[in-house]
Formats: sequence, C-alpha cells, structure tokens
Amino acid sequence: MPLATPAETIIHGGRIATLDRGRPFVSALAIARGRVLATGDRDALAAHQTDQTVMIDVQGRTVAPGLNDSHMHIVREGLTYDMELRWDEVPSLADALRMLRRQAERTPAPQWVRVVGGWSPVAPGPC
Repeated sequence: MPLATPAETIIHGGRIATLDRGRPFVSALAIARGRVLATGDRDALAAHQTDQTVMIDVQGRTVAPGLNDSHMHIVREGLTYDMELRWDEVPSLADALRMLRRQAERTPAPQWVRVVGGWSPVAPGPC
C-alpha cells in the first residue's frame, strides 16, 4: 500500500467551509505545497500527519477559504501616484483642504489632482 502524501499543515477542530455542495463543511483540512491535500475529520487525515506537520486547532471557529480582493488600480497608481492625494484618516475638513491646496501646487498642468480614499466628518479612517 503506498504511503499517503505528507501534509505540511493540518487545520482541525472547527467548521471548515469547503465550497463543495456535496460536503459544505468538514472538521479537518490537510495542506501540502500550498494546496488542499485532503478534507474530512482528524482521524481521516491521520495518514497525512508526520512529525513535521504543523497542527492548527481552530477551537470551534469557522474557517473560510481565502478571499482575493481583485479590485485594483495598478496602472493608474503606477502612472499617477505622485499626483494622488489620500484623505484616509484626515482629522478635519480644514486639514483636507490644506492638503488639497499643497497637492494642486505641485501637480503639473493640465493634470487633475486625484483624491483617493475618502474623508468623512463622522467616520474617521478609510472609507
């Protein structure tokens, strides 16, 4: 009988979302080389465990697959980064307007100043 592929990491002890309609949750997940190796319960994955396997007990928590935020503006940011003004976490409208004035002075014509992020008098921080 062939040996099971060794897992680098086994996550266990919780509800692990699989996104598989036939088996939406499992209680253990084995990972090797950055990919899911096997799913099931801890006993079913024991054949993949070695002395080097990192065991992560999630203590009843739910584990969901990683999400990738694919909303990016790489080209715009690369071309206009020095002409952008970030207003995240600016404490007041007066400060934001001072920043805008300084940015307008150093932005070459005919370019527009691009304000990215947001300013809010009621919700400081990223908007």
